[in-house]
Formats: sequence, C-alpha cells, structure tokens
Amino acid sequence: MSDEFDRPEHDRFPSGSSGKTYGLMCTVDADAPAVEAKPEKSVQSWPAAFIRELLLFIVVVLVLSLIALYFDAPLEEPANALHPPNPAKAPWYFLGLQEMVGYDAFWGGIGIPGILAGLAMLAPYLERKKGGEGVWFHSSRILPNLIFITLFVTLGVLTVIGTLFRGQNWAFIVPW
Repeated sequence: MSDEFDRPEHDRFPSGSSGKTYGLMCTVDADAPAVEAKPEKSVQSWPAAFIRELLLFIVVVLVLSLIALYFDAPLEEPANALHPPNPAKAPWYFLGLQEMVGYDAFWGGIGIPGILAGLAMLAPYLERKKGGEGVWFHSSRILPNLIFITLFVTLGVLTVIGTLFRGQNWAFIVPW
C-alpha cells in the first residue's frame, strides 16, 4: 500500500482526471423516503398532445378561412402619392404613438418612448423582491402592477382616440 503513494501522481490517476478523489464522510441512521420508480397516470406527449394540437390548428385555420371568405377586409382604394388621405393615419398599433406625436413631436416621438424603452430594459435590475412568485396581483407587487396597468390603459385610450376621434387635419371629432 505504501508503494501506491510513492508512485508519481500521473501513474496514480487515469489520464484526463483532475486528481480529485471523493469519499464517504459519514452515514445517517434514518428512514429513507419512499421513492417510486415512475409517476402514475402519465401520458406520452407524442402522439397524444401532438395530435390534439394538430387538430386544434386545423380547426382554427378552417374557421379563419371561412370567416375570410364571407367577410370582406375593410380595405380602401390603392395608395396614391398625389392625393394622400386626410388624415394619414398609422396602423392601429401605432396610433397611440401618432397621437402622442400630435401633442409634441419630441416628447411624443423620442422622449417618452425612449424613457419607456429604457425603463423596460432596466426592469430586471430594478425589481429585486422575492415575494409573490406565482400569485396574481400579490400585495408586495402593487406598485409595479399599478404602473403597468396605468401604461397599458393609457396606450389603449390613446389608440382609441386616434382611431375613432380624429378627423380632417387630425382635428378632434365625435364619431356619432
């Protein structure tokens, strides 16, 4: 046994090993929890889940195709650069931004969107609380939830104003 320690290190350890050895330090005399070999009532995801998802996909495509056949899209005349529409409205998802630009060009187009984008990038670093995971509207997260809901509702209101309440020369109108 003593000659094992007298040999050089590269002879004692196989090539590619780090030279670290591990041993059992102690044992604990206690009952081990029962561990089952496999979970009960499990189903393979293939083909059960895949077939269901495929059928749902086919149904959704068929329903949307039928809706597209029976209802015309609300398209206007082809674009004409010589006679643009008044007002030239952005698509609905940009109307909130267009509405902000209507009030002030810098703050509506660069300032406020830039600040919001910067805050969105900083959000993971600013939020450090560990409580409330997995609970909707947990009391420890009331301020972040209120900020998000306020921004979401504001964007929705600006989009509705831009869609329904703007007329010639971007003037405020009542649609009814």
